[in-house]
Amino acid sequence: MLSRREMEALCASLLFCLLLSLGAGWAQSQLTIADQLAADTLRLHIRADTNSVRDQSAKLAVRDAVLALTDEACPADSRADARAWAAENLVRFELTARQTLAALGIRAPVKACLVNMYFPTRRYDGGALPAGRYDAVRLDIGTRRAGRNWWCVLYPGLCRSACGGYDTPAENDLVCGEYIVRFRFVEWWDGLTAPREDVVLAG
Repeated sequence: MLSRREMEALCASLLFCLLLSLGAGWAQSQLTIADQLAADTLRLHIRADTNSVRDQSAKLAVRDAVLALTDEACPADSRADARAWAAENLVRFELTARQTLAALGIRAPVKACLVNMYFPTRRYDGGALPAGRYDAVRLDIGTRRAGRNWWCVLYPGLCRSACGGYDTPAENDLVCGEYIVRFRFVEWWDGLTAPREDVVLAG
């Protein structure tokens, strides 16, 4: 027969184990949603040559031209379609960027490639994406690439409009919901564990 103190200790241990199990399951579910989110997202990353007003303005002009191109020409109904279209049209991205720069009187090399890379947490007007590794179309302007970067989401279209484009309610909620504990957990974990090396997929 257990004493009252021993019974209280046993109950406390059981409660602690239950909470630990529930917490581990919750954490795993949030990481699974974040992984699914990354798999359903194609981002755009533009690296400017310097932080001069000229180069930063050129970067934004290239951004606008590339977004206009994707709005007009990308037939994607899924992230896989968007990724395949992007990989097939890297030269088109480069030409669009070069034409935009030429109209501004800027002669600078442009390189487009498809990469898998680490992104920090990023807030947008319509939502936010947690830190982690994502596929991205990257445009490098110039050779130094020392200027402030610019990035957004090509698919499912967070560059233009925010929410509702992901496959599951949980993904939409993670991007478009409040910045709450589960988002902070995903941000903390991916920021801690995700590799930082870029992997070139095409280009």
